[in-house]
Amino acid sequence: MINDSIAIQALKEVLEMDTSNPPGNEELVANKLQFIFTEYGIETTAIAHSAGRTNLIATLQGDGSTDEVIGLSGHMDVVPPGEEPWDSNPFEPLEVDGKIYARGACDMKSGLMAAVAVLCRIKREGLKLPYDLKLFASIGEERGAVGAKQLTEEGYTDCLSAMIITEPTNGRVVTSHKGALWLRITTHGKTAHGSKPERGVNALMHLITIINELQRTLRFDENDDKLGQPSFSFNVMNGGKNTNVVPDQSSVEMDIRTLPGQDHASIVQDIKNHIQKLKDQHPELSASVEVINDLPPLETDDRHQFVQFTCDHLNSRTFGMSGYTDGSRYQMGASDFPIIVWSGIEGNTAHQPNERVYIDHYTKTIEQLQSLLMAYKPHVIHQ
Repeated sequence: MINDSIAIQALKEVLEMDTSNPPGNEELVANKLQFIFTEYGIETTAIAHSAGRTNLIATLQGDGSTDEVIGLSGHMDVVPPGEEPWDSNPFEPLEVDGKIYARGACDMKSGLMAAVAVLCRIKREGLKLPYDLKLFASIGEERGAVGAKQLTEEGYTDCLSAMIITEPTNGRVVTSHKGALWLRITTHGKTAHGSKPERGVNALMHLITIINELQRTLRFDENDDKLGQPSFSFNVMNGGKNTNVVPDQSSVEMDIRTLPGQDHASIVQDIKNHIQKLKDQHPELSASVEVINDLPPLETDDRHQFVQFTCDHLNSRTFGMSGYTDGSRYQMGASDFPIIVWSGIEGNTAHQPNERVYIDHYTKTIEQLQSLLMAYKPHVIHQ
């Protein structure tokens, strides 16, 4: 049996691997997981994406009494440590007062490794589930869920009956989350010497005009009981090369979080319409809008029997969350199956300096996930 100390050590070893996205380098984790699964006699399939980036699927065969397949999901990439200083090296896991500090500690290498531990425990204990169990370890979740996109488009999820994504939810059963529509707005101008700006067209100033206009006029009236209201923010801005040169190009990246029922194409067109109105007022303004990430909101029917079983077993009602997951991609496959986001791990420090996971949250997630999977009894195949 894989005990808590082994599971904690395995988590620390994975946290030492710098899989900041970009560039990702998730192959480091995929190789480690493949080594662990091989030791336990668990079948794996590696799916290459690009240099240094590999998705991994691990499979536990059931007893053959049903044709159901339950999926577990976790991503191997993490966001960069950021510019703000940490109290310790973000890729040297530090254990203090029952917590492990490292980039990816809660988002989401602990959730991923909890699922790994569950597969290994079930295999080592010689238990047979009445369904096949598959773990999907994906690349690139933090930048558009590109690994989940590949796995879905290539049909690896077509066999699934249900999926649990072990992102940090602090014990809440999440069945819906917002979508992510990321746009890059680029303005084009004309260079000139900084001492004679009147001879140029300042792309940066035109970009600021667009940002101010959208901040003032762009509104969403939709509301969702679980998810609240849509949101948008301007988070990456680029413009100019030298202090003494009027910039001829500038860009901003915009993060829009959407609700079920909102049409992303209509939102893009609305933004283009706002920009066109500005062009009518400022003839020299030239701008383009590019979609760089387009993930729909996650919608799972709370009435599905797998959702109801999970809520009953974990003593939770259903919730929504604002961040997206790989579930946005997985729900777009050929098969229609419920997707739940759940773990006992707290995610309050995700994407922040000094990210942490409580060790007891990690070990409890392993215990609860195994208990849930062992208790689930799907419908028997009728011969």
